Order: sequence, then C-alpha cells, then structure tokens
Amino acid sequence: MLSLLSAQVDFQTVNTTSAQSSRPVLFSDALSTRGVVIDSVTKKREPFSPRAAVSFAADKCTRIMLMAGNLRLAAGEGIELVTADAEDESHQIYSLTVEYVGPVPDQTWATSVVVKLNEQLGDVGDVLVRVYYKGNASNRVRVGIGHVGGGPPDDPGAVPTPGPLLPDFPSNPITAGTLSPAEVQTIIVQAVSAAVALNRAVTVAVTDREGNVLGLFSMTGAPTTMQIRGGGPLQTPDPITGLVPIGLEGTRLQSKLGAISKAGTAALFSTSGNAFTTRTASFIIQEHFPPGVAFQSGGPLYGVQYSSLPCSDIKKPGLPLGLSGDPGSMPIYTNGVAQGGVGIEGDGVYGIDRDPSDFDLPFEEVIALSAVRGFETPSLIRADNILVNGIRLPFINASAVLQPSAIPFASLPGAVDPFFPIRGAQPSAFTSVVVGGIRGETDPRFFPFISSPSGGPNSLTAADVDQIISHAAQQANITRAAIRQALGSNARVSIAVVDTEGRVLGLFRQEDAPVFGFDVSVQKARTAAFFSAANAATLLRSAGLGSYVDRAAADGLRLDGSVAFSDRAVGFLHRPFFPDGIDNTAAGPFSTEINKWSVFNVGLQLDLIKTNFQAAIVGASVPCTSIASLPNGIQIFPGSVPLYKNGVLVGAIGISGDGVDQDDLISAAGGNGFSPPTATRSDQVFVRGVRLPFVKFPRSPNL
Repeated sequence: MLSLLSAQVDFQTVNTTSAQSSRPVLFSDALSTRGVVIDSVTKKREPFSPRAAVSFAADKCTRIMLMAGNLRLAAGEGIELVTADAEDESHQIYSLTVEYVGPVPDQTWATSVVVKLNEQLGDVGDVLVRVYYKGNASNRVRVGIGHVGGGPPDDPGAVPTPGPLLPDFPSNPITAGTLSPAEVQTIIVQAVSAAVALNRAVTVAVTDREGNVLGLFSMTGAPTTMQIRGGGPLQTPDPITGLVPIGLEGTRLQSKLGAISKAGTAALFSTSGNAFTTRTASFIIQEHFPPGVAFQSGGPLYGVQYSSLPCSDIKKPGLPLGLSGDPGSMPIYTNGVAQGGVGIEGDGVYGIDRDPSDFDLPFEEVIALSAVRGFETPSLIRADNILVNGIRLPFINASAVLQPSAIPFASLPGAVDPFFPIRGAQPSAFTSVVVGGIRGETDPRFFPFISSPSGGPNSLTAADVDQIISHAAQQANITRAAIRQALGSNARVSIAVVDTEGRVLGLFRQEDAPVFGFDVSVQKARTAAFFSAANAATLLRSAGLGSYVDRAAADGLRLDGSVAFSDRAVGFLHRPFFPDGIDNTAAGPFSTEINKWSVFNVGLQLDLIKTNFQAAIVGASVPCTSIASLPNGIQIFPGSVPLYKNGVLVGAIGISGDGVDQDDLISAAGGNGFSPPTATRSDQVFVRGVRLPFVKFPRSPNL
C-alpha cells in the first residue's frame, strides 16, 4: 500500500521534536497540507464521494485511510480511544467514525486510521480533518470531498507534515528461485501457444517459489471474471461488488486473481522432495479423504485454503485468494530444484474437483502442462508418487504435452498486465540461520527470537523460545517424512511460537520446507493459544460471532480457558460431520451444516476473515480478522499445542510442512516442559459422548 503512496508523495524527514511529541501527527504532502489519504477499498486518492462506488458494508459509505505518526495503540487499548472529525467551508463540524487503527505493514513509523465519511457530507470540496488520541488532537490536513478545492483556510501556523524518508536498506541478495525474465517469457509463450492451438483464450500467471508474481498475461478474449463454485448452494452475486451474503459460493472476481493464486499455490506447496499442484490441493481439503468416499474423515489439510491470504501479517506477499484448489497449475523446476509455479484461468469458474474419480481433463491443465515444457517436475517427487494413508495423491490429469510452433512473445495475442510486468525471481524474504544445530531460514522480522512483552514469571522468555524451537527442529530432523521423496527423508517444517496475544516470538523454517507452512505454522499456534485462553468466548462475541460461542456452549464447551485446545481438537469441532468421518450426523459447533457446506463456506474459519479478506482482495491494508490476536486468521488441521508455565497459559507452538501426524509429534516435542495440566487437555473432554483429540503421533516416527 505504501508503495503507491510513495510514488505520489515526496516524503521528507520529520524533525525529532515533532516525532517525539505526544500529539498525533497526520501526514501530508511535502509541499502542502493536503493529507496522505486513500480510499480504503479502491486505494484511489481524492476527491472522495461520501457514498462508495465499491463497498463491503451495507451502509454504502466511503471509508478513507489516513496516515498518522505518534499514534500507536498500547496492548489492551481499543479504537474507541481514537476519534476524528472534519470541518467544511461553512465551519460545520462532521463526526467521522473510526473503524480501524493499526500499523502499516513494513513501515514502522506509520499508523493507518480508517474512518467512515459522514453521510451528511455532500460535494463540499476541501475539509480539514483531524484525529484525537486520548483527547490529544492532531494537526489538520486537507481532504477533498466531492471535489478538490475551496474549504476553510488552513489553521494558523499550519505547515506540511510529510512522513519520514527511511533508509534504503539493500535487498536480500538471495532470490526466491533463479527464474530469469527470459525464462518467464518462455513459459508464457508455451502456455499461450498451447491455448491458441486449443482455440482457447486464457490468463497466464507465473510466480517465483515464494509467490512473487513474475508475469501476468491475458489473451485477447479471455474471460475477465470468474465465479467461485465449490459445490455448495450457489448464490447470485451483487451486480456491482460481485459479493454474496453467505460464505463465498457465487462470488464473482477478476480472473487474474485466480491465475495468480493457482500459480502461487503450486509454488508454495512444492519443494525438492515433493511437487503438488492445485489438483493435489483440491484432493486434501474436502469433507472426505479421498473426496467422494463416504464415512471417511476430512482431508488432511482441511482448511488450508484460507492461508497465505492477502491480509496476512506473516506471508508477504500473500496470494490474492489464498491457496487454491482449482485445477490448472503446475510447479516449475530446473535441475530438480523448485523455482515457482504457473497458473491458468480461462473457464470462468474457480472451484475444486468434487469428483476425482471421473478423471476429467480441463483445458487449463493441458495448457499448464504445456507451459512447463523444459521446466518439468522430477517424476519421483510428483504428488502421484506420494501416498497418504495408503492413498495415492493426484498431480495432474493431463498427460499429453502440446508442442505447437512457438509464437514470438511480441506477437502473442493479448497483453502483459501493466501491474505485473515480466521480471525475474525476486529477493527472498528468508535469510539463513541455524537453530538448535539445524540449518534453516527465517524472515528477519522474526529473528532473533524475543521474549513476550507481557513479562512476569509466567511468560515466555527468549531463552524459552529458543529451547522450544530448537527441540522441535531437532525432532523434525529425525522424524520420518510423510510427503517427501525419496523414502527415508526427514520431515521439513516451519516452526512458530506465539504468546497469548498472538505475538510471534520466534519463527523458523527448515531448509527446503514448503513455503506455505510459514504462514500456516503461525495460524496453528495462534489458534491453539486463542481457544485455550480465558477470553476466547468474549472475543468471538465482540467480533459478531456469538452464534458459534452459543453452539459450543450447547455442547458443554465454555471457551473460558478451562480446556487446553490443540489445533487437532479445534479442527475436530470444525467439521461438517461430528464426529469427523461419521456421515449423517450434525455438524461440529464451529462448522457449517453439510447441506450448506462447501470449501468456500466452512463456518467459523471463513466467517472470522470474510469481511477483511474481501477488502484485502481489492487492496485494503487490513488484518484478516477484527480480533487482534488472530491477524492472519485461524487454521483447522492438526499441528499445534498450547504452552504453559506453572499451569498458566503462556502461548503455543505451531508446526506445518509435512504430514499432520508428524506436525503433531514435532509440536509436542517442542512443547515438552511446557505442557498443559493433564486434566485440562482437550482429550479429557467429551462432546456428544465423543472424546475430543489432543495430538496423534505416527507409528515408528523416527528414522
């Protein structure tokens, strides 16, 4: 978001006296008092209409985002401490409702304040806007409403208040793969040439191995939109926004978002030991595993589609729609090394494969397979050479590689998207580290490990975090992998430790662990910490999700800290059949009932993120949920345990990257010495006569 602003505003350094004052500062242009303000949804600059052309709220009011300094809410403080108003030329004062206050990603000096424009504002021209924090008023900046110009005079002594110009730190010399611009062009040429041979028009996306878009090409005549269809009840989308009232079934979105998410999914899932596609993802996220086989438990990665989201505070960049299960992607390899992914969207439908037994052959897969000619996956590590619980995973239904004459790049029918020009692999978000004697990588934002700022004897110290992550990494290094080739390989995972407020205290990724696990491990840890906390029910009610609290209470679960929940336990309560795998039963308390269920309408997991996820899709800078301790949402498949000191909840550890039983084993090893009191574990609790799980270990797990 700030990159857009930086392109239009010449930020200068704020003087030290101003930066250290207790008065909030609204940032302005460097040469005037015009505010640094954008529409929170469209990201467009002034003038702003009080009524939104694109809105995710029933009131249709425009929300604008102000940029502020000297304004950072302390732990436990709410947005009610921040207020705002505007004054027009006639000196009428309008109250502006503050709806969000939070840090701007990657800009530690800036805080974004989202306010709703007063419905009484008309085409008044310039207004002077200010914010208050604990009664301290900021400076006032000019904002155009309806049109720019006119308005009241600036306040006496008013001066421009540009934001600071931060040092330009050198980028990481390590790149997320080695794809060159020429190789990206080759992949696009092969995809488009195959599409022309099939008389199809598609959108092609290429990403590097960390999901950075390296090129997006839309063919002439390719569908510009697609509709989400996952097999649940289909709804009619709003003709303006494309949104639907319940879940996501029927939502209409830009096709390029699907192509990017498909490419990114193949990239984030694939390593030197396993290669997955979006068809693989579809197979492991449904209500039965394998899909379509009754009386089988849910897929091993049930819920993973709501990770690596564009609103995540962990995975940057996220994928526009999170991880995808819509067939039509391939990972990209050179010399056996994962380099990225290619995604094809062209049929106007974004969904999953509800019936893998029919071996359908979508043209999107044929094109994706043809796109990676010369960048093929080593056969040994393809998903269809990996068994989970004795079941062979799918990879791609297409087998014949089209080899039409290559159309020169400059003559391809269509155009490169100007927002995603052709480029090579981008600087990696990761740097190499060694933890507990195990080599791996981490994002510098989360290393060195830190103590929980909450302090006190019952809080995690940096030494605790190092011990927990070291023990987990050492266990992973001797744990037999479930989804890696060759047989006998050890698990490769991401390991996250959070405190009770969801704050990341440490995050570590073993070498060649799948990148998707970096975000998921934090989701898992935050989920265990949140549901084990005394205020879980209160926070869910405050987020408008009290119906799930009531359903849990009806099953004897108070969500008041009396039960230590693992992610396996939370996921067990979040299945459309309860207990999981027993058809014709009522849904768990956190799930949608089966007659309304789809992977795009799962229940609490989606309802927590839906509003902000939709806002982030169109560019708003918001956390995924309104609950501060869950900024990237929750996860509902196994791989985390809560952490306790002296019987007091202090946080949680989350693991992701290999089989879910392996993830449980590694999380338990990391949490050894920080285990919950036995009597509080979720496996001491019965719901509808069924014992809840806590963790499950694989047989003979060690190499």
